[in-house]
Amino acid sequence: MSNPIRIRPATPADRAAVTQLFRRSYPQLLPAFYDPRVLREALPHITTAQPSLLDCGTYFVAQNPQGDIVGAGGWTDTSPARGVAGSGEGHVRHVATHPAHLRQGLARQMIEATFASARAFGVDRMNCMSTLAARSFYRSMGFSEVGEVELTLAQGVHFPAVQMVCCL
Repeated sequence: MSNPIRIRPATPADRAAVTQLFRRSYPQLLPAFYDPRVLREALPHITTAQPSLLDCGTYFVAQNPQGDIVGAGGWTDTSPARGVAGSGEGHVRHVATHPAHLRQGLARQMIEATFASARAFGVDRMNCMSTLAARSFYRSMGFSEVGEVELTLAQGVHFPAVQMVCCL
């Protein structure tokens, strides 16, 4: 049976749909793992699609047969936390799955597309700043935990995350 989900590189034209995906996904999936105050402060910063990601060529969207974007994610050679990565290193970026598509292998497909793209660019080590909610998923994809960190999303806005790494 063929997979009805199509994964393709994102474009700037996907901004509204990817933002809508983030706004459906994160508020539903994160509350069991984060204090309500943390989410109140963080969600405005993490639920908007970043134009630089949509235009980088290594960020992907997953579309269902109706053309709806039901997943997004990819990688860059720059760290979301500290700038430029080392040679051969990449960083998983802003992965999300529509809540109606959870536990159907979509996030796995997104990460597999991310890994394939990164390998094609000579990347052999992938870093990830996982939400607390996604840490077990990334472990299942071969990532190991480096440690818990606190990301600064804006002045005074801090978001607990898990720094993870995987050899490709």
